[in-house]
Amino acid sequence: MENIKVIARSKDSGSTKSLLKKGMVPGIIYGKNSEPSQIVFEDKALQKLMHSGVFYSKIINLDVEGKKEKVLPKQLQYHPVTDKLIHFDFLRVQDDTKVTVEIEVEFLNRDICPGLKQGGVLNLVRRVVELSCNANNIPEKLQYDLVSAEIGDAIKISNIELPDGVKPTITDRDFVVATLVPPTIEVEEEPTPEEEVEGEAIEGETKEGTDSKEDQDSGDSSEDKKAEPAEDKLK
Repeated sequence: MENIKVIARSKDSGSTKSLLKKGMVPGIIYGKNSEPSQIVFEDKALQKLMHSGVFYSKIINLDVEGKKEKVLPKQLQYHPVTDKLIHFDFLRVQDDTKVTVEIEVEFLNRDICPGLKQGGVLNLVRRVVELSCNANNIPEKLQYDLVSAEIGDAIKISNIELPDGVKPTITDRDFVVATLVPPTIEVEEEPTPEEEVEGEAIEGETKEGTDSKEDQDSGDSSEDKKAEPAEDKLK
């Protein structure tokens, strides 16, 4: 990678606020048993590196006003309100410097995976794996081939081939990276026999209640008819 030119920060560089207004981002380089160095990075150039997809796992070659530095991005600080990048920390490294990085896991041949073709779902337990290695031996990504993966398979870190000298930081167990699980099927619940019987009983009670009301209405009409002749006789 070509050397990216940055500026050494001094008292004449101005405040953090003034630098940010000029499109510059202040930061620091530390490590390798040497004094920290304050630098200023052009925001556009830094944003380009950040969106490369391998920002935290790629060595960056800097030219600090003629002085060459190899660094690894470690931390970015954002404004709490505007979410604008306001500061960065870079770790100074050499080829044999031991570093800890998080590397993405890529799964190959999803389109022909037997388990996925049967409706299975790839459940990612870890999207990235934390690794320990030399700065000159950082893998861009880890890969696992799903060409023969079936539903029920668990993909562990031991199933993923790591480059020589690269080890996971978790060493006390063979941890799971992903699983191939069965599809989730929603089953519509059917009413139980008890519910059906209860529903029939309610319908019967309603019908019986209706019949009783009709009988009562008929009885009232008959009494009215019997009462009319009595009134005529009195007259």
